[in-house]
Amino acid sequence: MKKQILYTKVARIFLETLEERAKLQYARIEERLAEEGCLNAPNAEKLAGYANLFAIRVTHGQNVRVFYCYDMGDAVYVLSGYEKKTEDIPVREIKQALRLKKELKI
Repeated sequence: MKKQILYTKVARIFLETLEERAKLQYARIEERLAEEGCLNAPNAEKLAGYANLFAIRVTHGQNVRVFYCYDMGDAVYVLSGYEKKTEDIPVREIKQALRLKKELKI
């Protein structure tokens, strides 16, 4: 069953800032998520220690992570994103994704 991709306002604003190559890679990965219902490495990763929190990995043009989670049924929510500059995910970025997830009651 095809997944419906939904966005928070934070995610929409972030995705608009991406360079063209990054936008194209993100769009291809998102389409795979919608068609197949899940993603595997190297396109995505599950965030260890967090229930239902995943990150799409964009590496063309920019090194970007876009957080998403699954809702009941066929919905996937794109929560937020950031440009990766260090090895570890900044705590503030995880906290923002978790806050948005909580606001959606997921």
